[in-house]
Amino acid sequence: MENPLDPINHPLDGLIRDHDLVRKLAAAYRGTTDKEVKKQAGKQIVQAIHNHSRAEENIFYPRVRHIDAPMVRHFEQLHLEVDDLVATLQGMALDDAHADHLLNQLIDKVLHHIAQEEKEFFPKLEQAGLDLAPLGLELAAFDANLVHLQAAQSAGLGSTLR
Repeated sequence: MENPLDPINHPLDGLIRDHDLVRKLAAAYRGTTDKEVKKQAGKQIVQAIHNHSRAEENIFYPRVRHIDAPMVRHFEQLHLEVDDLVATLQGMALDDAHADHLLNQLIDKVLHHIAQEEKEFFPKLEQAGLDLAPLGLELAAFDANLVHLQAAQSAGLGSTLR
């Protein structure tokens, strides 16, 4: 029996789960004044967005561009802005006022982007009737590789895995 939560056969559900994680982290970040909670949620937001963006930019958008090329170009432009914010935040302490301002900017941009993808683009993709399993397999492999590389880097092995 096919599992509807299987990210390989239903890759849009996997992307939506990523979106849900970002929404939950954003709510946690914005819903507290506790500096430590904000710092940890901020770190997780930056990491989750970084990982999700890599998958969309390298796998998802190139495979679905033909469905609505202008919309995908718009998403890619937004990703450039988000990637710049992520890179800036990765290079700074997340417990200062400027980081808070940048994180709120990042959250606003990403939540707007998520809404556009889910309400406008994903329905177009579903209506196209494509077999999304190959895309799901590529996304799952990309995610697994990214997690492996991040684990190796955090274990101090990053420089030996090139």
